[in-house]
Amino acid sequence: MHKVRYALLALPLLLLGSLAQAQTAGTITFTANKTSSTASFAPVLTWSTSPVATSCAASGGWSGTKFASGSETVATISSNASYTLTCTWGSGSASISWTKPTTNSDGSALTDLASYKILFGKSTTSLTQTQTVNSATATSATVPALAAGTWYFAVRAVNSKGVESSNSNVAQKTVTGASAAKSLAISVTASPPPPTTTLKAVARPTYDVLWSNGVRVLGRQVGNVLLGTACDGSFQVGTSYFAVPASAVTTWHTPRSIHIVAKCAKS
Repeated sequence: MHKVRYALLALPLLLLGSLAQAQTAGTITFTANKTSSTASFAPVLTWSTSPVATSCAASGGWSGTKFASGSETVATISSNASYTLTCTWGSGSASISWTKPTTNSDGSALTDLASYKILFGKSTTSLTQTQTVNSATATSATVPALAAGTWYFAVRAVNSKGVESSNSNVAQKTVTGASAAKSLAISVTASPPPPTTTLKAVARPTYDVLWSNGVRVLGRQVGNVLLGTACDGSFQVGTSYFAVPASAVTTWHTPRSIHIVAKCAKS
């Protein structure tokens, strides 16, 4: 039985363009249950990747490693927030080519070439993975689904009896993963608080307060107050008189009560 002589032993392994092509980035679908609100709420983020990403990571308003698809309720927000999901597709493919051998190791014509075997791995001394090319006329092949990193390749010729040649020279190439990112902005616009109303004096005369049959009633005028002085809504006489601070009153009669009131209205 003749041993197959591999004609590439003294020749470099040929490359088809770039030896390693990184997989193109896939598509990220990234949504929220709502992207605007007028009140604080906890957003629910949902995402998926096509094809399925090798890995995903969150940044911005959330963080951590994420699955290639999922749904998550994030922390409650009361102001605008932005969320980003970055995913990586970490596999690539290697395209290699070779020169077809024509002789056996004893110099005789090679007439029973049957196939080729591609050997590859993560080091020159560990080409532990193989791919068979079942064609005697083939001079190129693609090795798919290679993880990111540096890979090494060699080729063997195989005859119809299953006898293999020794390895060709070893070629190497670094496979890089492809990545994509998708961001999602959520706005929170709080409703403005209702306008505050305050009681203010709308007439200058002030009065002391008397009791009549258990009800507060106006006494005599004891002085004047500046218009617009704040009134105390917790002390009321009748429908429109409220306590005002004594310090804001110019008095000419000594009040007969602790409280002095003036006519007030909301403003």
